[in-house]
Amino acid sequence: MRRRQFLGSLAAIATEQWATRLGIMCQLGAKETGAREVLAAARAAGFTCAQVAFPWDRVDEAFLKNLPAWIQSEGLRCEALGAYVNCVDPTAVVMNTRTADFRRAITVAAELACPRLVAWTGGYKPGLMDPDPRNFTPAAEDAIVRFIETHARPLESARLRLALESYITLACPDAASLKRLLARLPNWVGAVMDPPNLTPLSRYPARDAALREMFATLQGRITLVHLKDFRLSSNGAGYDLPGPLAGAMNYPLLASRNSGTVTNYPSTQASTFHQTVIG
Repeated sequence: MRRRQFLGSLAAIATEQWATRLGIMCQLGAKETGAREVLAAARAAGFTCAQVAFPWDRVDEAFLKNLPAWIQSEGLRCEALGAYVNCVDPTAVVMNTRTADFRRAITVAAELACPRLVAWTGGYKPGLMDPDPRNFTPAAEDAIVRFIETHARPLESARLRLALESYITLACPDAASLKRLLARLPNWVGAVMDPPNLTPLSRYPARDAALREMFATLQGRITLVHLKDFRLSSNGAGYDLPGPLAGAMNYPLLASRNSGTVTNYPSTQASTFHQTVIG
């Protein structure tokens, strides 16, 4: 879906702010050719800003050195850099990001002139979809705080904002628990507002009410908002991500709750559709 197509489909709610901040999630892969093809596709679709992500444990130094030039050559700006370390237990690697990679990401963000890093709250298992009862305990929240405190000085020195993303299987799986965690952290740590990720399965029938509560609960600490579409899977055990405007997301309601500037991140590689508010 091209940028103008999405704006056209949401003409009633796509304000001027939306139009100027619509961007794209670029999952680059680990090789130059594929990465540059994704970036070129993003630009061809009409986008000028992006959230960039790639498997940190598979890229080499040449990839990281040349990445800023690849992004600039397509006329894109990197608004958020995915450094999806598992803050609860970094040894349980999620999305190919280790502690050392997170530290590297702080330097890479500066080279990209990118103001935001994105990380998982995390859990005690490496599988993102594999829940562990320990993820929902005070000990998990304590572990996140310790991890961020360990990296606070370089993050502050780089003037980066850290956006914590959660999921219904991970630590802080809803807005209330995420707010409780953020109350223990500096103001430069915020939340990724991703309604599917923060809607408990039990609340799916009341997902609009849950969405309203999310924004009210996390107001003032929202760094990014992923507006991807979703629907309940056929077995009722999780969510499917069917692509833009193909699920049960109430986009008019979501747009009405957004404040700040809006960026839309549809993936250039998969059907998952992300739209993001940058606060």
